[in-house]
Amino acid sequence: MDSTQIAEKRKKKLKAGMKWLILSGFVSLLGTGGWFIYLRSFHQSSPISAVQITTAGQENIEISINESGTLGLGGQQSLKSPGEVTVERVLVQVGNRVRNGQQLLILRNPQQQNSLAKQDLQIRKQENTLLRSRQKVVEAQDKVAIAQRELKEPVKQQLDIRKAQLEIERSRQKVLEAKRKLATDEKELKQLQVLSEKGFIPGKDLQQQQSAVLQAEASVKDAELDVNNKLIELEAKTFEIQRQTELQQKLLAEQAALKEAYSDVNSQIRELQTLQIDRETFKKQLQNNIMTAPITGKILDVKVNNGDGIKPGDVLLTLGNPLEEEVTLELGTLDAAKVKVNQLARIKVIGPDSQIFNGRVKTISPLATSSEGGGGGSSRRGGGSSGQAKVSAMIQLERPTGKLIPGSQVSVEIIIQQRRNVVAVGLEAIQRSEEKPFVWIKDNQSKAQKRTVTLGLEGATKVEVKSGLNKGEKIILPSPDTPLEVGTLVKEAPPTPLGIETKMKK
Repeated sequence: MDSTQIAEKRKKKLKAGMKWLILSGFVSLLGTGGWFIYLRSFHQSSPISAVQITTAGQENIEISINESGTLGLGGQQSLKSPGEVTVERVLVQVGNRVRNGQQLLILRNPQQQNSLAKQDLQIRKQENTLLRSRQKVVEAQDKVAIAQRELKEPVKQQLDIRKAQLEIERSRQKVLEAKRKLATDEKELKQLQVLSEKGFIPGKDLQQQQSAVLQAEASVKDAELDVNNKLIELEAKTFEIQRQTELQQKLLAEQAALKEAYSDVNSQIRELQTLQIDRETFKKQLQNNIMTAPITGKILDVKVNNGDGIKPGDVLLTLGNPLEEEVTLELGTLDAAKVKVNQLARIKVIGPDSQIFNGRVKTISPLATSSEGGGGGSSRRGGGSSGQAKVSAMIQLERPTGKLIPGSQVSVEIIIQQRRNVVAVGLEAIQRSEEKPFVWIKDNQSKAQKRTVTLGLEGATKVEVKSGLNKGEKIILPSPDTPLEVGTLVKEAPPTPLGIETKMKK
């Protein structure tokens, strides 16, 4: 067989194959058309509802309180004038870093300086007076010691006087005895003289009797002299007793003077101490005129210049610790009851696209106060009216930002409750028309089905689903205009501008 015959045979086979292929395609086309007609008629009997579809996600659910507050630095405070003074020198400028105890301002108060000088004079005068009073005490002590030495034991002297009185009495008796003896001797002498004249006795006896009389006279004189001497001694002892009494009175007087001197010294010591305390007060007042930094921090504002006259209570400067940033705010009493120390808070400057900073509740006042005109920020429920009771609270940022400006208004969101990484859906997806909440889901056949769910923490726009849904499941958002029934065919409708706007509002 030559090549021409082979080529013709191939052409015949190719034509037969093409006819078979065309016939098979026509049959397939008829089958597809019939299936399309079937589906069209089926769909006309079961209409499809266009619905909005959302997906169950894994999110954080929170309940929070929103307020506005004022940012400040840690320990931020304004130093005020202690009195009517003149600014002698300002030692710092805005932005300076200062350490605790560093001098910031030097003030001048002439009246206090004059008062301190006068007080110094009063103290020196009182010190001199006290010195003289102490010298008087020493002098009084010396006088008391001398009076005590001069004063003898009065009991011994009284015994000596009694003894002298007895001796005088005895001496007087001796005088009487001597006089009686003298009288007897004189009488006998007279008798002997008469007898001698008559010659009855010898002259010798008369002479002896004359000698006896002379001796008796001498004895009387001696006895009288002894009495006189003893009387003189008694008088001397009596005088000594009187002198002892005078010395006793003198001692008592000197002791009283000593007590008075002690009392004067004690009074003057107390007076001196009072003057010294007053001086310390004046000195501290002058020291208060040197304003020092109460904390280590940064100067935020200086309101005075050198030479300015300042009234009591005027603000001189403001400083704070830039290593700590705090927000002060006021809460309504209902919100304050939910807030606890150390709760998480988010802070941002009021305005678009503001950065969020984390903080913690540092303090919350146990006392509610009323303020004219309200105060603080407004809560998410609409804020308070004029005079409503408010509770002060403070939020401390976890780390200083270095960006926020002290005194600026910031928005504060305090997290009351929080659940992290839980299955959550929007509140609009939850249906509550039955005894238990449920959601509409789209099954694998694009039909609407009910799914009972157990709810957990409910936030402002989202709610936790504890059971009944898994992450990623499709949830139907039913429309009031298109009620759903179990088994309804559904398809996802494209979002409308109104729907988008509604979502944004939510």
